[in-house]
Amino acid sequence: MRGAYTRFGLDDFLIVALCSCAVSVMGQNVYTPPPHVTIPNPTPRPPDLNQQFGDNPADQKKSEIISIQNQLRAREIWLESNQILLLAQQLQQEVHPGKKAPSMAANAVKVGQIEKLAQRVQEKMKTR
Repeated sequence: MRGAYTRFGLDDFLIVALCSCAVSVMGQNVYTPPPHVTIPNPTPRPPDLNQQFGDNPADQKKSEIISIQNQLRAREIWLESNQILLLAQQLQQEVHPGKKAPSMAANAVKVGQIEKLAQRVQEKMKTR
């Protein structure tokens, strides 16, 4: 019996032990899928808008206020634009040749009003 053990030396024993450890370590790194897969929402349906965007009444009130403010601003712009048009037409009629000499002071006042209205319309157009 002694002869059988003498064939394998200490070096051979260490090599066999290291190989068996390496094989066991490599076997542990194998990926195993989970036993079951969880699908959160398998049924297709339209998205829940209340869940996505919320149902906050304060946000709705703010959007209504902004909408009303935009409508009022658009109305003011429209009215002031019409005033500019009216003043420009009056100024054109007064300056039109063939009439008596136009009053320079009255024309200057109308031009000043037109400029003020135009600046206000520009400022209102910039605001959003």
